[in-house]
Amino acid sequence: MGRATPSVREKYLQLLNELEAEFVELLRRERREAYIYVKKAWGEELGAVTNYPNPYLLGSLLLVSVLDLEWRLRELERRLRDLEDEVERISSG
Repeated sequence: MGRATPSVREKYLQLLNELEAEFVELLRRERREAYIYVKKAWGEELGAVTNYPNPYLLGSLLLVSVLDLEWRLRELERRLRDLEDEVERISSG
């Protein structure tokens, strides 16, 4: 007999299909491009989302998105500091 309740992965794939058909296509090009990276982050953390007890899949995915953006921001800040240090070193030398 088939599974009565869809798995989180099945719900996730259904949610992606709905988002892409009903929402993403309405976005500006740069936002559609950003969606590709958000979707990648979601896929990378689907295990965490699957095991998180919060039943709201989209809310969990949005949390992953916020965390991914924070990580990217911190990485950019670190790289900027490195570049500023390099400029300072070259200017002083």
